[in-house]
Amino acid sequence: MKDMIEGLALLLLSLVALWGAWQVPQAAPGETWAGLVPFGAALALLGLSLLLVTGGLRTASNGQEIDNQQSAATGTREILTLFLIALIYQQSFRWFGYLLPTAIAAPVVLYLFGVRNRAGLVTSVILCPLVFHIIFFELLGVFPPYGEVFDLLDVIRG
Repeated sequence: MKDMIEGLALLLLSLVALWGAWQVPQAAPGETWAGLVPFGAALALLGLSLLLVTGGLRTASNGQEIDNQQSAATGTREILTLFLIALIYQQSFRWFGYLLPTAIAAPVVLYLFGVRNRAGLVTSVILCPLVFHIIFFELLGVFPPYGEVFDLLDVIRG
């Protein structure tokens, strides 16, 4: 049952992620589409969620039950929390560009996944946006999303 609930939550998340990836504007001729990586990740998440759902259905049909119902509720709550963070993160790109939302979301997600080292969390505020910026916008040439309200990239570049 736990696998089926988590699989359904991930299925919903993957469908929203697919929709979000399709909202990314087309790339100019000769450039890489900025939605390519999110679209690929959403497809992978869709496949994994389908595996979880089918595994949960198989377990339910065999009559096996979960020993600890609290662990099922905790896992589902963590998935739904991550889903909510992803929705807010995706929307904040539109308002605040890329750097500021990434700097805020990185330590929150790392904390959710069990990283409790304060130095690591503080370092992620700088390193995650920097590394992702170098990989996607500098090396791959993807056009960075600029914020409508405020964009930290404008402040940095002057």
